[in-house]
Amino acid sequence: MKEYHRITRGRRAGQVASPWRKGVRPECIHEYGIAELLNVVYDYYDLRPIIDENAVRKAYTEIAGEMISKLTKSVSFKDGVLTLKFDTATLRQEVLYRRSSLMEKINEKLPEPIVKEINVY
Repeated sequence: MKEYHRITRGRRAGQVASPWRKGVRPECIHEYGIAELLNVVYDYYDLRPIIDENAVRKAYTEIAGEMISKLTKSVSFKDGVLTLKFDTATLRQEVLYRRSSLMEKINEKLPEPIVKEINVY
């Protein structure tokens, strides 16, 4: 079996860096699809929140359009909550009124609905 490098930093320091969970061994990876192998790696290295945040940002940009995206001060996503910050009070109020439809449209663009709430500041 191939020897993997040891992790030197972080919460997994000293552990062997092998993304394979129980039941998925490097000898039998040809039996799995690339999507499942990527999911194993994403889950092992805790990349799922980063991937979800990028997907939500991209969906927001597509739905809101170029003009509103430029006027959005910051977009962040964590634990199912999309946080939008605006400098303009009128734009903030408009998005506040339309946040339920915005949330539905964003969840439609994603493979699974992960946005549970939208906070507007």
